Parts: sequence; C-alpha cells; structure tokens
Amino acid sequence: MNTREASTQVRSLDDTDRRLIHALQINPRARWAAIAPIIGVDSVTLARRWERLTDDGLAWVAGHPGAEARGPSAILEVGAEPGATLQIASALAADPEAFTVDHTAGGRDLLVMVGASDLNSLSEYIMGRMRRLEGVRATRTHILSSPFTDAGQWRLRALSAGEATAVERTAVASVATRARVDEQLEHELLQILGRDGRATVAAIARSLGIGQRRIRETLATLSARGRLVVRTEIARAHSGWPVHAWYFLRVPAAMANRVGSAITRLSEVRLAVSTIGPYNLVLSVWMKTLADVQRLEVAIEESVHGVSIADRSVVLRSLKKEGMQVNAQGMATGVMVPLPTSLLHG
Repeated sequence: MNTREASTQVRSLDDTDRRLIHALQINPRARWAAIAPIIGVDSVTLARRWERLTDDGLAWVAGHPGAEARGPSAILEVGAEPGATLQIASALAADPEAFTVDHTAGGRDLLVMVGASDLNSLSEYIMGRMRRLEGVRATRTHILSSPFTDAGQWRLRALSAGEATAVERTAVASVATRARVDEQLEHELLQILGRDGRATVAAIARSLGIGQRRIRETLATLSARGRLVVRTEIARAHSGWPVHAWYFLRVPAAMANRVGSAITRLSEVRLAVSTIGPYNLVLSVWMKTLADVQRLEVAIEESVHGVSIADRSVVLRSLKKEGMQVNAQGMATGVMVPLPTSLLHG
C-alpha cells in the first residue's frame, strides 16, 4: 500500500469487490485459491482486485495486538478551543497510544480511543499529552471494561449465509504449538503484520531471516493465545453504511451484561463495550442515513427496557482507524502507526 493523500477520483465498489471484502472480513489471511470458487472469480483476478482496493485505500488488512497483548484502553472525549480541533486531531493521530481519532458533532469535538501498557502509562499519556497540546479546553475519560462486540466482528453482508460458512471453513484453527514465544520476535511480527496483515509466511521469513516453520508456528501460537488478531477494514464512505455515530448509554448495573449482549444483535452496531465513567455502555454504529441516528436510538430504547441513551455524537470525519491514518474521505493513507502493547514493559 502506497502512502497517499486525499483523492478526488475513486472508483465505487462493485458486487465482486464487496464479496471479496466480506470474505476477507471472515478470514483475513485466506488463500486466493481457497476463496475464489466461493466468490465466483479466479484467484488471479481476486489478487488483482485486492491490490487495486488496497492501492486506492478502500480496504486493507492489518494485524494488531490481541486482547492478551494489550494493556488498558479508554475512550477520551476532547473539547477544543475554536479553530484548534484539526491541529489537535492531527497531532493525536500520530501517537501510537491514540489508535482511533474521530472528529465529532455533539458534546465533544474529538472522540479518541487510547491505550497503553498499564494504567499508570495510560494516566501519564492522557494527562501529559493533553497538557502539552495547545487548544485543548477539556477532557473526559471512560475506561473500557468488557467488550461485547468489536468492529472486527462486523460484516459487510455481501455473501449469502452459505457462502459465508464456506469461507469460514477455509480458516485453519490456530493451535499453540510453541511453549514460549520470543518477545522480540512477537514485536517484529506485529510490526510487519500491522503494515500488511496478508504478508505471507515466506515473505515474513525472508524479511526476518528466520525459518518458515518457526514463523508459521509462532503466528499460530500468538493467535491461539489471543495475542494477535488480524482484521479487514473498509473505508466507511464506500461500505454502504456511510454515517458513523457514537451512543453513550446508562444501563442498570444488574442489566448491563444482558443489555450489552442483546444490542450486539443489531446489524448497525460495530462496537459495544461496557465502560467505567459517566456512562456504563458505549456503542459505535454505522448507518445508511443521518435519519437512522434517531431511528436507531428510538429502537434501542423501545426494545431494551431500562436503557437510557444519555448522549450521542455523529462522526464528521475520522483521522485514524485502529492505527491506520485515513484521509478526509476515510480511505487508508498507507501510514500505519502500530498500536501499543504490554510487550517489553516487564
């Protein structure tokens, strides 16, 4: 993927593109030969299509630290002085700790997802970084507690149920075959897969000067132990769900798990996570129109007794998405800022 700026001419996704992206959401490292019969085109055509999609920044695959390799995370609301929002957002988008940066309308100017190796480091980043940035007027922090679903489980819904199942069968279950994984190797693998989540075992082995068997076994072990996750992303404006909103919910504590699980069944929900802060459940949703923001809010409150949506924000622009810097159209720039991990911190 080449580093790119905002483009004024970008082709639309056709049905085959969407089917390909959906397949890679299910199995991001699938072999072209394995999924070609399911999508209905030959493997060479699939490879060329994927190259065009990534070159245009419309879709990309990236490896990230899994839940067991990450430290604590938080949602940070940032209020900016007039005229300072873009400057602050651009600065934060260059930070590894700020893995998602959204410019929003509503009760906050920016909504930033941040992570660090431990709570002390998280506190130091939030307090120290905000103090050093000119134009920051106010901040509010919500510590993430328990995720009910994340964007890696969201699907484009371009394949039929049968086709999706067939793609699932192409994935090889990861088994931890190595008792111990070298921390430096783990770090290097995360760096490589962060740039290209579809990098082949052979290419990784050549890059690191390590045998393919060791690379293959290490990747399987990291995946099985929850230290590595590979995700396929799509530029939101081209997904069919161009409107992005955040909802902040208050739910009775005794109902939080049931409500969180129920809400994940809504097709618009990409992230549902319990939080420690003014609200105890936060949702990130993609929708087809702005009118759907209020419609979904009503549907949630009517269908789930006891839920109160206390606040909401519509995303005007994203500057960074799970480590990938994106341009004004939401397309990948090719600049991946690796996410922080708990590695090398004791």
